[in-house]
Parts: sequence; structure tokens; C-alpha cells
Amino acid sequence: MKFNIVLFLFFSILNAQRVVGYYPYWVQDAFPPQDLDLETFTHINHSFAWPDEEGGIESPAGFFDPSIADHIHNNNSKFILALGGWGHTEGFVSSTSTYELRAEFISSIIDKIIAFGYDGVDIDWEFPQTIEQKNNLTYFIEELDSVFYSFDPQLLITMAVPISNWSGQWLNMSALRPHVDFFNAMTYDIHGGWSSHAGHNSPLYQSPPGDADGSIETGINYLVNTRGLPENKINMGIPFWGKKYNASTINGSFTGSVIDMYYSEILPLIGNGWTYEWDNIAKCPYLVKEDQSKIITFDDPISIQHKCEFAQSRNLGGVMVWALGYDDMNSEESLTESINSHWLNSEKNIKNTLPSGIELCTYPNPFNPMMKINFYLPVRDNVDLKLFDMRGRLIESIVSGEYREGNHLLSWSPSSTNFHLSNGIYILELNTPSQRINKKVLYLK
Repeated sequence: MKFNIVLFLFFSILNAQRVVGYYPYWVQDAFPPQDLDLETFTHINHSFAWPDEEGGIESPAGFFDPSIADHIHNNNSKFILALGGWGHTEGFVSSTSTYELRAEFISSIIDKIIAFGYDGVDIDWEFPQTIEQKNNLTYFIEELDSVFYSFDPQLLITMAVPISNWSGQWLNMSALRPHVDFFNAMTYDIHGGWSSHAGHNSPLYQSPPGDADGSIETGINYLVNTRGLPENKINMGIPFWGKKYNASTINGSFTGSVIDMYYSEILPLIGNGWTYEWDNIAKCPYLVKEDQSKIITFDDPISIQHKCEFAQSRNLGGVMVWALGYDDMNSEESLTESINSHWLNSEKNIKNTLPSGIELCTYPNPFNPMMKINFYLPVRDNVDLKLFDMRGRLIESIVSGEYREGNHLLSWSPSSTNFHLSNGIYILELNTPSQRINKKVLYLK
């Protein structure tokens, strides 16, 4: 029974259960790691360090702290080093520009992973702006993936990505896709000071209809239909902040600067000189000041419910939050609670935690002396499970035959083969008549 529960949890996280939260350094004093809701958030993105121009990594004072990883790991969540963020572009341009600088940058990442317990890295380069930078980013991710597989195949590579071609044109999505575990879609900042009107920060649907600035729906359509990203590799962004305009009505004209506000700053305004309104097209709330001089666009638990239901309807792999701590009000985190209720614990997601296709996982990885292999079949089928070296030579045919639908667990040891197995990476391949998947495994003597 214990194994079945562990396997259920594994497939739950693998299939549409990710909840990624960016944890910015500037909230950590008021919102320490012990306040993180690690029953909801499966991945914590520690934000931000950034590359310098020589392949090193810079960070704010006091940013790196090994005790953060200990706390997160003790609560069974992943801890990711987020590199970049808005305003930290030049280091990426230089540190990815040559093979030697990329190697130095990757070495710096490995050093931080070892020293501070990270489970991978999130690349948030906002944004490449030339063909050369686009190609260098691709080379960097490919080389980073190769090093991660050699060092620890379970390390994650994730990326924050834009949702329109304005910046998305400078990402080679088809080349990045095989090397990136999942993509964090920045489905917010859809309107702002650059816009022609005072629009929603993160409208689920275009408001007004056909709005050229787009919406979450148009952004996900762009990533899936135009750029070819698999739905299960996309985490839909949810903002825990809003925008204040000098405007009298939603989608109207505005003057002056647009100010970002935390949800915890917005909520107390309701009924205190501000009126709550709902845009049923965008599926988002907004506040209007009583003197009609200002509006605030934001998300609340109801709009987040709509967003979670949309993500489920599109079979997305997860949701992502910018930023943790922004909804904290005396230990009450109503936006986080809405995600927990309508994403993690929704009836649809509970039903969908088992995969619809074949699945393959192994542990431990690296392994020695024995590897446990789990595979899942949605229907009774003929199965061939084989191990190959990196040159494509067959090491062993592990199983071959008909298996019932459901989960299957078996063990494999190098002692069962006549082939001398040396340290290195091998390919485990699972075949049925209709599907084939493979997984890299690392053997260490």
C-alpha cells in the first residue's frame, strides 16, 4: 500500500500537478522560508541571481543560504535557482556568447547547486534580441543539459517564457523543447504603462473582445499552436499583484505612471473608498476609486478559480505564481488557498492524476548496484523494455511480452547481463506497438 501511495504521488506531480512559485529575495525578511506553503507549492524558484559578463554568478547580499534548501527538501518540494529577471540581460549576452564562457557559466551553476542544495535552474532571460543571442541561448541550454545528465540526471532545467511573438521570436522553442523540463509562461503584464488603455494585468480572455494586447488564452494558444510547446510542459502564470492606473474605467484611457501593487495592499481598499467591480469577459476583478480618478486591476480567489479551470481544460502541466509573499496578510494567503482548492484538489485534476499514455520512471538515478523500473500502461499491451549504450548498442532486452493495464515494478542489475557495464549514461527504452519512450539513466560503480 505504501508503494502504491508513493507511485500515485509521483504520477500526480508528473501529470498536471505542478505549482511553481517564484520566491524573490526582497520578501524573505517579512516572509521567511518557514512561511512558504509547501503543501501547495511543488517547486520554489529562488529569485534572482544573475550571470556576470565572465560566466560567474552575482546575487544580492545574503541571497545564498543552505538552510532554505534544507527546509524545502524536508517538506518534499523542489528548490530551483532562478537566474535573470527583468534588468539582468547583459550578463546573459556575454556569458553565452562563446563556448568557453558558456562552460564557465555552467560550471558556476554547478558550484551553486552543490553549495546550496538546488534541484536545478530556471533561466529567465528577458529577453534575447538578435539572431546571435537566440542561437547562443540554444547552445547554452543544450550544453547545460549535457552537463546536468553527466553530473546528476535528475537536475531540472526550466525557463520563463513570453507569450507573444514580440519577444518570443527570439527563442528557438523547437530546439529548446527537448532540453527543458517545463516552461513558465508569463501570462501577466499583458497590459501596463506601455498600453493604449487601462487594461487587466492578466485577463483570461481578451477584454474588450479582440483586444490586440491579448490574454491568457491567446498566450497559451501562441505557445502551443504557433510555437509547438506540449501542453504538459507549460505552467500558466498567475499574478499575486495588480496595477493601479490614473483612469476612470476599465479599458479606458489613462495618464501618468502605472504602479504595481501587492494583493495584500489591494484587498484592504475594498469598501474603503474603492468599489469592487467584475469584468465577466476577462473573468477578472478591478477596483474603482469613489472619485472615479483611479482603477486597480488585479486577481482574487474567484479569478484564480477561473484560471485554474482554464488550465485544466487545456491539459496544462501546471501553474506558476509571481510572486510568493505578495498575498500574505497576517498568515492568511487567500490566493494560494484558491490554487490549492481549484488546481491541486479539483475533481478534474484528481481524476487526471493517472497518465493517459505509457509512462516510464526509474530510481535511484544514478544507480548502483540495482535500478528499480516503474512503467505504466493505459491498456493491456505488448511491451519491449531494452537498455542501450549511448552508441545505440543493445545491452540487454529486460522484458518482452504482454502486460495488463496499470503500473508495473521490476528490478534490474548489471550483474544479469554478460555485457561489461562501465560508468556512464545509458538509454532505457520502452516500446509498445503504438508508442515509444526513453529515459537516460546513469550507472556509477
